[in-house]
Formats: sequence, structure tokens, C-alpha cells
Amino acid sequence: MCGIFGVASAQPLTEPRHLLEALTDRLAHRGPDGRGVHAEERVFLGHRRLAVLDPVGGVQPMSTEDGRYVLVYNGELYNLPELRAQLRARGRVFSTRGDTEVVLQAYAEWGADCLSRLRGMFAFAVWDRTRQELFLARDRLGIKPIYYALLGRRLVFASEMKAITGHPEFPRQANLAALSSYLSLRTVIGAETVFTGLHALQPGFFARFAGGRLELRRYWEIPQARAGKDRGERYYLGRLRDLLSDTVKRHLVSDVPVGAYLSGGVDSSLLVALMARHAGSPIKTFSIGYDAPGYDEGDYAEIVSRHLGAEHRRLVVEPGGFLDTMEAMILDRDQPLSIPHETALRTLSHDLRSQVTVCMSGEGADELFGGYGRVQRSPHDFRKLKFLEKWAGPAAPWLSGVLGDSDLAARLGARDDVEHFLHVYHWWPMAEKAALFTPEVRQALNGDEALRASCRSVFDASGSSNAYERVFYFFEKVHLLNLLDRLDVQSMAASVEARVPFVDHELVEFVSAIPLRHKMRWRSPVHMVAALFMKSEDFSEVLDINKYLLRRLADEMLPPAIARRKKLGFPTPLDRWLAGPLRQRAREILLDPMTRRRGLFRTDVLERLLQDEPDLKYDFHGKRVWMLMNVELWFRLHIDARP
Repeated sequence: MCGIFGVASAQPLTEPRHLLEALTDRLAHRGPDGRGVHAEERVFLGHRRLAVLDPVGGVQPMSTEDGRYVLVYNGELYNLPELRAQLRARGRVFSTRGDTEVVLQAYAEWGADCLSRLRGMFAFAVWDRTRQELFLARDRLGIKPIYYALLGRRLVFASEMKAITGHPEFPRQANLAALSSYLSLRTVIGAETVFTGLHALQPGFFARFAGGRLELRRYWEIPQARAGKDRGERYYLGRLRDLLSDTVKRHLVSDVPVGAYLSGGVDSSLLVALMARHAGSPIKTFSIGYDAPGYDEGDYAEIVSRHLGAEHRRLVVEPGGFLDTMEAMILDRDQPLSIPHETALRTLSHDLRSQVTVCMSGEGADELFGGYGRVQRSPHDFRKLKFLEKWAGPAAPWLSGVLGDSDLAARLGARDDVEHFLHVYHWWPMAEKAALFTPEVRQALNGDEALRASCRSVFDASGSSNAYERVFYFFEKVHLLNLLDRLDVQSMAASVEARVPFVDHELVEFVSAIPLRHKMRWRSPVHMVAALFMKSEDFSEVLDINKYLLRRLADEMLPPAIARRKKLGFPTPLDRWLAGPLRQRAREILLDPMTRRRGLFRTDVLERLLQDEPDLKYDFHGKRVWMLMNVELWFRLHIDARP
């Protein structure tokens, strides 16, 4: 895996070469094994290399034999042998064993159409010296990142934002709408980032830049299930077994040691089981947790590793280490941290680097198969809500107690499934967040219109009228992308290549078309009726079985204690830590004169927040405090400080 950086211009570049090389080196952690540049009058391409395949031959930037095309590439191809054979049959000659040359030759042969033939994770740039055109592309699901900014008639791009924000002509200004999106959804929806004027190339898109103009185009979209014949559990299970096994086998190809992040949950455990089937030696597995009851899955990871004969290592994160690394991680991430357990992921990645360079991870399974029942079952709540509005009228709010739905009255005003979803899926509720902001910020956000519009556009883009399919699509497009971004940054900060077999696009295409009943299944008709009197967050994994098809596959390979266990989701004991050192650190940051002068949050609301201890599920009080700390520290490190 690698880091790429570049500048293309409609006019001769004015930046000194040493500056562009220094910006390339801001990505050194992504590629400690090599460094290369290609410079011309109107283009600069920089590359930092982590050697995984063909350590000797895969030097970049790489040019075609005739010199027309120059490539910088970050990624792995999992159909490398087949694609190389196709290109050889068309007369293409290869001098290396790796996938870099295959991507280069594929673009030279087919142009943008090559993207439909690539199976893997990638972000790359190709400079066409004949047409004086830059081509950028990102893989279908967004496993590998690429950012860009327009500076006049120049395009600057990079694997991480820091290589762009470090450019002396980039105006580092906070994007308030993006920060509001972060507080609600812990991520920024769409192409926007927390920096105004800095964009993310979206998954499944490519871009062309020539003559100072940028053109964006989509080449792939997540397919939606179509109404039709249900081919039955036996068919879907068999096809899933074959496809996932093949995907894992392809992901194992490497010239360096491969291991696995093992949480002890169904997803990572199933990956390790499949890895063990294909590997010729014991798999190295790694887990990390917290020294607090209910916040550590380490015992389950031990069960899996013993069952599969893996060589396992287990670490523990302490509160002090969690706080001490926060600023360094925000510097690495270039934006506020999205998930509290990023600290654990970073710590584990740095530790395992001494044993492996490539590590498998289970991202994608929950989004595809329905692992977030609390929210992915929320259309059940919305249907119940609409029924009550229609038949109970003014009496509907009084029925909340009867139906076991404590905030039913608050949700009765939801106009459609999008508004209802935003009420259910949030870290900071919209109303509480609005009260947190100063009047000036509220006025600038205009009722969070940008966030609401972005959410609605994602739902509408699914092209489905089925509420469940729309929610699943949102998780695949927004929630999964956030997890992939955090995995990329925190693994690459340790020079580790993280691979995600569940996010293979052929697997995604197959699973997306599987009927819902094979993903989330009621335990019986009686349980389905009982769910009418409960909220989804209370009956999920009690009255139904989430990730049903995946659990059926796990039944064949894992102990029942693993295959059928409830999702824990790697929680962090933030409420508990808030009673100790976290509260003091939060007060130092959030009540500091610098924070007050910034004028983003109301000081009186922050003071109440740091005094109160509301009884919220899932450590949500601690999470909200932690997010505000992230925002303020991000301002200090990325907006206030000089690059």
C-alpha cells in the first residue's frame, strides 16, 4: 500500500520542486519502503511506497514503454493473474510481477473502461503526456482514499488531506456544515470535508482534469435488490460460501506476512476461519480491548484463535493511553476522530507491524447483512408510527407507554422515513445540537439544511421505495465509508496494509440482491407480533436474528458461542472514564478561553454538559463530550496552527 500526491496545471507549475517533494513526504508513513517523483512543466507526481507485491520491480511513478502514460497507484488487485493474461493476449508486455504495471497497461489499453475490469482496492492517477490530461480514479466502495482541491487552474490531489492542506496556497478554513454533519453522524456525507474547498473523490467515480477544468463521472453504483423470485436459503448460502471463500483466498496473496484483526465477533472470526482453510501455516491474529467488564471481547477472540489454531496476541488500552494519543491521532486523521475505538485500532496496528505487514479486517459485514439491527430495523418503527398517526390521531402520543416506545411522541412529527431515520441514527440529536451552537453558527447552518439535504440525496439515490433497502443503502454508502476511512488512516499510520474481504465488489453485488428475510429474520411469527409493542433498539437480536445468512455460514466453521453471539460493537467505556481523568481533560479543553473565543459552542451548555451525568445507553454522554473535544482540538491543530 502506498501514498500518492500530485499537482496538475493548465499552466507551468510555479511551486518549487522541493516544496512538492516535501508535501509528498507528508505521506511517508504510508510508504516507508520507497520514494519516487515525476516532474514536468505542468505536472508533478509523487509516490511513497509500502512494498507488498514485487518489492524490487514495483517502483513508482511508473511509465509505459513509449513514455505516454505515467502512473502513481495505491492499492491491491485481487484479479491480477486474470487481468495480466487478458492484457498479454492483446499484445501487452510486462517486465514486473506486481499489480502496478497491470493497472498502467490496463489504462493504456482501455482508458477509463479499465475500471470495470479491476477487482480490488485502489486510488490512482495517470498523467497522459500526449493530451496533457490527468486521470484520477477511486475503487467502487471507497476502500482507498483520494482527496483533491482546485487552486486556481491547478488540481492538487493526495491520499491524505495533510498533503494538500500543507500547500501554502491552500486556504485552511473550517467547513461548518461538515462539522455539523460530524456531530450528528460522526462523518461528513458526500464529497465535502471539514476543510472548505477540499473534496473527497467519491467511491465508484473517476475524474479528468485538463485545461484547468475538472470533470467527474460515476462508473459504478451499488446495485439494489429487485422484486422477483426468492431463490431460497440453500441457494444463497451455497453461493455466499463459495464467493466469500474465493474472496478471502484472493486477499491472502502477498509477498509479505499476512495476519488478521480478530475481535471475537462473527465477522472477523469467520474471516480467520476462511483464512485458516487457505493458508499453509497458522494465522497470526491480534485483538485489543479495555480493562473494564462488558467492554472487552478478548475472551471470545481467545476462543476463536484456539479453535482455529491461530497464533494470537492480545493487548489492553488504558485510559491514560487513550487521552495521551488523542492529539497525535487527530493530526494523523486530518479531521476529528470518528469512533472512540480508533485509539485501540492505532495501538494494535503499531504493535502488530513487527510481525505482519498486511492485516485482514471484517468491515462491511454489518452494513451488508444487517448487523446494526437497532437502526436497520427502524423502518419497522416508522411503519408503526404511520399506522398510529392514521388511526389513533390525537391519541397517538398517549399510546407510547402501551407500545413500549418512550420517544414515540417526539418522532410523530417525522414527515418521511428520512426524518425518522435522522431521529434514530445520530450521536448528537438535531435539536440538542442546535441548542449547543452559538446563534451565529445556527444562523450560518440555516437549520442544518445542508445535512438534511445530503441525507435525503443518499436515500433518494438508492432508487428504491422500500424503506429497508433505503436504510441498508445509507449504511453501505455512508456508514461503511466512514469505517473504511478510519481503518485506512489508522492502519497506514503504522505502515500496515488493511484488507477488507467483505467489501469485495463482486461479493457486495451478490449480497445486495439477497432478499431482506435472509439477512434479518424473525425468530417466529409470534416474535414478529411481539415486536409491534417494542422499539427496534429493544427487540433487535432478541425477537429476531440479524446477519442470519452469515451466521448460518459461521455455524459450519465456528463454535456456537461465537456464531450466535450478540454484537458488542467494540464499545469504549467513556462514561466510566468521564468520572475520572476524561472529565478533567474535557474541562481543560472545552472551557478554555480559546474555545470560548472561537464562538462555536455556547459556554453555558458546555458547563452543564460537563456537570450532568445523564443515563444514556451505549456511553452516548461520554461520546458526545469526546466529540466536542475532537472538534476543538482539530481547530487548534489544523486551523489555528501553521502547517
